[in-house]
Amino acid sequence: MNSTSYFFPEFHYPFPHLTRFLQADKLFTILLKDGSITHFEPSNVREFRNWLTQHQIEDLKDSSRRLRSFGMMAFGLQ
Repeated sequence: MNSTSYFFPEFHYPFPHLTRFLQADKLFTILLKDGSITHFEPSNVREFRNWLTQHQIEDLKDSSRRLRSFGMMAFGLQ
């Protein structure tokens, strides 16, 4: 699988239509640019996650960790 592919196998949306994702075990919840949400359970979780991150699709878990860390630093709590 080429991580720079426009489409991921078995997934119906090209990467430019994606905004953010959240992963829970093998299930991905994905926010599309039109505001709708889709769910996808890939046969190869690692490859799909790599495909998303290669295309700079935001991982909400990583974003929330960074925000919490920033908030703690702002209050001198880190």
